[in-house]
Amino acid sequence: MAAPKPIYQEENWTRALITIDNLPEHYQHLEVGHHSKIRNMLGFAIKSFKTSDHILISASGPSVNKAITCGEIFKRQFPQIKQVTGIGYRNVRMITEEMINGEISKTITTRRLPSIHILLSKNHLHPNLPAYNNHVRYQGADKVSDHVTRPVSRKTFNKSEYRGTKENQLMSL
Repeated sequence: MAAPKPIYQEENWTRALITIDNLPEHYQHLEVGHHSKIRNMLGFAIKSFKTSDHILISASGPSVNKAITCGEIFKRQFPQIKQVTGIGYRNVRMITEEMINGEISKTITTRRLPSIHILLSKNHLHPNLPAYNNHVRYQGADKVSDHVTRPVSRKTFNKSEYRGTKENQLMSL
């Protein structure tokens, strides 16, 4: 018998679920999924940011890291951007139907997945908001190789110095 396939019911994002206070009236909303490609999301975000002053990047569960990556890349494209971050939870109901002794049994479980909302804005936001970040452009090195020093490879030492040469090993017998 095949394993039962669960049905997921997630809450849709509403203003009540977004954990950022004083959300602007008009903004572009980018919802990041775990199957979304970063290149496609950034293309949409950059195009929509030309017409709108605010963009909201939202994600929950396993796609939180991808949303943070999108936000960081986006901030490098627009150096004078302002950011407010909100962190919270999103409820997900998982309904599983199983066949037990010829009867269908439904099991409903509720999980709380972590969620993140990143509001990026061209305009000045209220600096007293929690998690406000007035982005400062990175100073100094532009290349990774300028500020990263690589450790010495493990293969640079002469192994015979530590184990002794074959002549020394034979002489010790």
